[in-house]
Amino acid sequence: MVRVFIYYEKMDRLKQIYETMAGYFRRERITFRLMACAKFEDAAKYLLKSASEEDIFFVDFSRYELGFKLAAYFRDCSLRGSWVYMGPDISGLVKTLFIRPSGFISDPNASEQILQCLKVLVAWHQKQERKLYFPFKFEGEQMRLPFDEICYFESNAKKVILYQTRNARNYIFTAKLDDIGKVLPDFFLRCHQSYIVNMHMIRCLDTKNHVFILYSNEEILISRRMYSQAKEIYERFIHSET
Repeated sequence: MVRVFIYYEKMDRLKQIYETMAGYFRRERITFRLMACAKFEDAAKYLLKSASEEDIFFVDFSRYELGFKLAAYFRDCSLRGSWVYMGPDISGLVKTLFIRPSGFISDPNASEQILQCLKVLVAWHQKQERKLYFPFKFEGEQMRLPFDEICYFESNAKKVILYQTRNARNYIFTAKLDDIGKVLPDFFLRCHQSYIVNMHMIRCLDTKNHVFILYSNEEILISRRMYSQAKEIYERFIHSET
């Protein structure tokens, strides 16, 4: 899924931009979430809550100070996100370079400019999503979490429980650990029929009891069959990190 937020003060043009982008996503059969706002106060309130969840943010710079405040806040909260400067003022664009704009639309009335910029950024984010995020379906919604926020996966009665590190939240969904293991980065370790663990979250290996002890003090079982290989992979990982 690609998540896009648009801030543009002229409501009639905002609707056109929204429809242009939504049409593109539907034609290309890309799953998307598209949000739009014409008031600075509403945009600021939304970003305060959800900035870190957005992939791409299109910002109206017809009033430079307001546009800069929103873009700067978005960049602070979303280092992986992209934001686009919308406006003809090149000098304003130059002043924003230190917060790393990812695109420039000189004429927000030109749908072709908007589409071209959107296509480039969507392609980039789709590529990054495969590298950085784990996608899954939870309670009817398509979700994704950064791999580095996942502590471990536990299989239980044809369901998988994903344990998130950032807010200690758990997600339960239907899947097989075998399939999940195929899309995970190499710092995840299958150590048991029921467990895949993020090795960054392991504090130590208890060789007596054959368990990994996490920084949260939870214990992850290592099966007898997988123990030798899991121990070797974990020790190699530790050496590579030092």
